[in-house]
Amino acid sequence: MHKLLVICGPTGTGKTDIALTLAKKFDGEIVSADSRQVYIGMDIGTGKESQGTVSSEQKAGGKIQKESGKWVFDQIPVYLYDIVKPDERFSLAEYQQLALEKIKDIHSRNKLPILVGGTGLYIQAVTEGLKIPKVAPDQRLREELEHQKLEDLLLELEKVDPNYFEKVDKNNKRRIIRALEVYRQTGESFSSLQKRYKVPFEILKIGLTCERENLYDRNDIRVEKWFETGFVEEVKNLLKDYSIDLPAMTSLGYRQVAAYIKGNLGLNEAKQRIKFDLHGYIRRQLTWFKRDQSIYWYDILVENLENEVAELVSQWLKASESDRI
Repeated sequence: MHKLLVICGPTGTGKTDIALTLAKKFDGEIVSADSRQVYIGMDIGTGKESQGTVSSEQKAGGKIQKESGKWVFDQIPVYLYDIVKPDERFSLAEYQQLALEKIKDIHSRNKLPILVGGTGLYIQAVTEGLKIPKVAPDQRLREELEHQKLEDLLLELEKVDPNYFEKVDKNNKRRIIRALEVYRQTGESFSSLQKRYKVPFEILKIGLTCERENLYDRNDIRVEKWFETGFVEEVKNLLKDYSIDLPAMTSLGYRQVAAYIKGNLGLNEAKQRIKFDLHGYIRRQLTWFKRDQSIYWYDILVENLENEVAELVSQWLKASESDRI
């Protein structure tokens, strides 16, 4: 059976760095599982240009190439970066289809696909074979719901679909609206329609984490580096072509920086709000991933982390080889 390696966990834990190391060691290629890295022009605030993965030396040395639908880091491709513009709709079903196509393509070349990211629903869609409801978008209904308060939408969702209410990111208005749209069109809850099929590969899931306060500190430093490496300029460029009210622009940090650019927030206050929101996002990510008992967790602060993870992957690959003999 084909294999799929998954590297998951909260933001700022160096998932892509570890994945690149493993890809070089085990002849792999990476598929991103991040709901914001799909957007063209949104690089710094979504972590595509994180300090760890994309160093100034790498950029200067030409080791990073940006191509349509992927970036290449020192000859290792990372797929599903830069596939839609911020004003284009992109659904979970579309992501699932593209990710599965890339995984199949990687398998066809006898390489190891490595699914990497912190968007739990994206990972679940691929690894658990979610059958995503095929309910056409209702633009009029979406506009109606968009004008309602988030608190009111959450109250309705809790009433009609308590299972999905427990899992959904309570700050992701787009996903909440989609769940209500499905319910209003079908009379059935979003969660009840999310059936599953058996995925055609063997999966190893590795989670990266550390103590929560350390995660907060690491991400606070990340936010400061975003600003040092041109985050304000990135948002200025986006605002030339796109409205700040687009769903894509709800990505962490973008609206706060837009408020700073417009003079509605001071720089320090914008940074503090981003850090506060990022802490909340980390808590939600931890809650999501901790439910998955199949994940092998590693503390990113331990010595020899890369060696320990590589040893587990090596044993997993060897076990499959022996099963075929």
